[in-house]
Amino acid sequence: MNRNTKGLTSFEELPVVDPAVESLLGQGQRRQDEARLPRTERSRKKKERERAEKRKPNRINLDLPVDLKKRLEHLAKKEGVPISQLVAFLLYEPVHQLENRAISLWGYKIA
Repeated sequence: MNRNTKGLTSFEELPVVDPAVESLLGQGQRRQDEARLPRTERSRKKKERERAEKRKPNRINLDLPVDLKKRLEHLAKKEGVPISQLVAFLLYEPVHQLENRAISLWGYKIA
């Protein structure tokens, strides 16, 4: 620990916490916070977590250009649908065409 000029301990430069330890601490804090909630609210949060866990196998992370992400967010908001639903809709036809060789990635591939 570092001591400042007044002899007090400075906590500003603490070593980085291991991500696994940080995750466990966060889970413990979440459990404590939820334990203080009314039973109906705890039940709702539990169901939300279960639904999120069931969706995990269907999830995918994409790196998109910032402008494209903003355009997708704008369209999704305008249409009143989640971004994931909009992207799924927009991808179905091009994927089908690519599978059937009606379109090609030639010229778009990045090495």
